Amino acid sequence: MSEFTSPAAREKAFAAAQTDFAAKNWSSAAAGFERLYEDQQTATVNRYLVASLYHDQQYAAAEQVAAEQDGIYLQSAKTFQLRLDVALQNQQFIFAREFCELPAAQDWRAGGLAQIEAAEVASQATLGRTQRVIAKQFYHLGDVSFAEQRQRLERARQLPLLQFMQGVQYLLVDPFLHPLMRATLLEELLRLRTTQPVQLHWLDEQVYTIQTKDLRPVNASQAAAEIQHFLQDQLGQSDPVLAANVQQVVTLQLMMLYPFIDRVITKPVLWVRTLAGLPLPDEVSADDLNRISDWQKRLNHYSAELFGAIGDEKHEKP
Repeated sequence: MSEFTSPAAREKAFAAAQTDFAAKNWSSAAAGFERLYEDQQTATVNRYLVASLYHDQQYAAAEQVAAEQDGIYLQSAKTFQLRLDVALQNQQFIFAREFCELPAAQDWRAGGLAQIEAAEVASQATLGRTQRVIAKQFYHLGDVSFAEQRQRLERARQLPLLQFMQGVQYLLVDPFLHPLMRATLLEELLRLRTTQPVQLHWLDEQVYTIQTKDLRPVNASQAAAEIQHFLQDQLGQSDPVLAANVQQVVTLQLMMLYPFIDRVITKPVLWVRTLAGLPLPDEVSADDLNRISDWQKRLNHYSAELFGAIGDEKHEKP
C-alpha cells in the first residue's frame, strides 16, 4: 500500500524533492526521493535518488540503487556518466568496463574506458595493499566453500583489470574449482569483450585453449535453444510443473558444460526426456543413452556438491 494518500500527495512530494535537488540540498533530496522510490521504483526516481546519494557522498547506497536498474543509465551521455561515476567511486572497475562494453554504450565507450583506466591507476596508489589482499584471496578460490567463492569473486570485481585477469587465468586451470564458478568466470570474460586467449581445465580433466573472442552466451548454444523450445512448446503444454522443475536442473547443467555445451548435448530432446524420466523413442540407441546417463551422473555429482554447500551456508546462519 502506498504511503501517499493520493496521486496529488505523491506529486507534491516529488516536487519538493526536485526543489531540494535543484538547490543542491542533497541529503534532503535523497530522503525525499527515497520515500518516493520505496513507493514506486520508476526510472526517473531511481536516477534522481542515485544522483542525490552520489552528491551527498553516500556512494555505497548510490551503487546499490543504481544496480537495480542499470539499463536506464544508457539513455544519454549524462545518465551514462552518472552510472560510471557511481561505479568508480565504489571501485567497481570490472562492472564499469562491462557497462562500457554494452552495445548501447558504444558512443561513450572510449571516453568511459579512459576514465576507468585512470581510476584504476589512482586506486593502486591509495588502495594497493587492500587490492593485494583481495587478489590473493581471489587467486585461491578453490580452497574455500562455494558460498565463499561467490563472495570473493564479488570483491575481486573491485580489482583493476590486469589483476582481475591474472586471477581468472590462474583459476580457470584450477582442477579444484567448481565447474559452475569456471563458467561464471568465462561469462565475465564474455561481458568484458576480452580477446585474450585463456587456458581452461574442463570437466573431462583436459586443458583447452579458449579463444575468448569467440565466446557466446550459454543460451546461444544450439542445444540450449532446442531444449528451451521443447520445454516451452511441448512439455510445458502438457505438464508445466515438470517443465519448470526440469528447466531449473537443465539451466544449471548448461552452465557447468559451458563453453562446450553442443559438444556434449548432441541430442537435446533426448537429453531432456532422459532427465525428466519421459518415454523415449523406440529407435534410440544404447550408446546414446549410456553417454547421456554418464554425463548426467557426472553433472549430478557437481550439483550435489553445490546444493550441499548452499545448504551448509543456510544452516550456519543464526
